[in-house]
Amino acid sequence: MRSLHRMLLGIMALAIPAALSAQKITAGTWTGSISPPDNTSMEATFAVRMSGDTTKITLQAGGQSVEATDVKVEATRLLFTFSPGGNSIRCTLLLKDDKSYSGDCLDPQGGKGVIVMKPPKA
Repeated sequence: MRSLHRMLLGIMALAIPAALSAQKITAGTWTGSISPPDNTSMEATFAVRMSGDTTKITLQAGGQSVEATDVKVEATRLLFTFSPGGNSIRCTLLLKDDKSYSGDCLDPQGGKGVIVMKPPKA
């Protein structure tokens, strides 16, 4: 019983650092769309770059360029906030089988938009 307990602790010690390590997203220019709550879809580009261990994303659509904040790359999700015109919009995008991300963005008034991000072509 004691050796089983030690073995489980050893496995957990190896698994935790792997789970806590930062996930990666491909740097480069992603393409896709932004659909605000009024359902008017706009073509968009997303400049993804790394600064040390930090992922940075600049969204460009409709003649505007906005820097994302609070970017978190997880195993199956991409989370970030952006603030066009002062409104803070929180996005949760899910990783798809084709390595693209797609998901909802919520504004402070409860409006829901959608963002689709397709990875750079190799």
